[in-house]
Amino acid sequence: MTYSEQLLDAIQNHDFSDNHILLKKALENDDPEVLASLAENLTDLGFTDLSKEVYRYLIAQFPREDLFKVYLAEILLNDGDEDDGLQLLYDVKPESDAYIESLLDLADYYQSNGLIETARQKLLEAHKLAPEEDAINFGLAELDYLSGDYGEALGLYRELAKENKTFGEVVLSQRIAACLAKLGEYEEASNEIKSHENDILSIDALYEAGLIMLSAGDNKAAIKYLDQVIEIQPDYVNAYPLLAQAYAAEDNNEEVLRTAQTGLSYNELDEVLYSLGAKAAANLNQLDEAERLLKKGLEIAPDNSDLRLQLSNLYLHQHQDEANIALFKDLDDEELEPQAHWNMAISYQRLEDYDKAKSEFLLAYPAFQKNASFLRQMINLFYELREIPTTKELIKKYLQVQPDDIDMQDMLDELNSEE
Repeated sequence: MTYSEQLLDAIQNHDFSDNHILLKKALENDDPEVLASLAENLTDLGFTDLSKEVYRYLIAQFPREDLFKVYLAEILLNDGDEDDGLQLLYDVKPESDAYIESLLDLADYYQSNGLIETARQKLLEAHKLAPEEDAINFGLAELDYLSGDYGEALGLYRELAKENKTFGEVVLSQRIAACLAKLGEYEEASNEIKSHENDILSIDALYEAGLIMLSAGDNKAAIKYLDQVIEIQPDYVNAYPLLAQAYAAEDNNEEVLRTAQTGLSYNELDEVLYSLGAKAAANLNQLDEAERLLKKGLEIAPDNSDLRLQLSNLYLHQHQDEANIALFKDLDDEELEPQAHWNMAISYQRLEDYDKAKSEFLLAYPAFQKNASFLRQMINLFYELREIPTTKELIKKYLQVQPDDIDMQDMLDELNSEE
């Protein structure tokens, strides 16, 4: 048994007392091929300090064997010794057999540090030397993907997928589906997922599949994948709003509410779940639960205008007009949406505060002047206030939107006849 083998056996048996003694004997006695294998095994086992010693010894013995420099550089860069690691990689000359390996390592280093274009230049240089090398083309595809150049990435991934299912830890069919989705080709992306369903192995891949299926309008498939995500990892919080959206698209209010409530138990900051859950609760006539969710959501996100409008609509439905008006009392007019003005106008009119109702209708008018329901309500108020000229103008505007409304035409004729 070589000293290298003895050292590896000792490490695997958790006996570390003689590591340096055995390493010294290995360097003095074992063949270079055995030492190269030892260095690789030590790196895999996480004993990088020992593997660095072996590679430094091999570099000293074989200064022209640049591959040892590349392997040592990889360890140094992983250990944060960037200056020495980069120096070793840049010392590898273009005529060296290890030059392409050095370029790939440099590209990986620059990519991991966010220097995408520098990484791309290293890969393009490598590509000129070995245009058919899959590792280079995969690296270029990954850079294109990270840069948002999904069309270029898609072509490279598809070419790689002709001969490979995976590259490293990346499943190529999933990258292809993701690129298609980013390009807006949701149906094609969903077909890619369905045709490689057995390749969906990780929880993140299941989540991405669910997201793509939801975007493609295949709600049942989205539910299937997202349910699997939650079954595997119940605290995978990003899955809940997507799952709730999928159930909402299927008009399954019970499941929307259940999903929202469960998701909020893991992440009470998810504003989407408050909104979807409240809508589902209202649809199920669970108005107290809808109100509870909306109030809680506004406690978490007081500036969320969608939640505020939902609560306002609920208060209108329940004729809680004082509560509805109170929702907006601390907001300036420029902070209010047209729908908020409309809702307040209705409440003020019910409370017989006609001046404020009139003011709110006028503030909402520019946004809703082609909305028949809004115009009808505004007409009723101004008619009740006997502001006939304005009422007539509003009826004319209404009839442009609803020309077949005979009752409103009769009302206009009646007002005209009173002149």
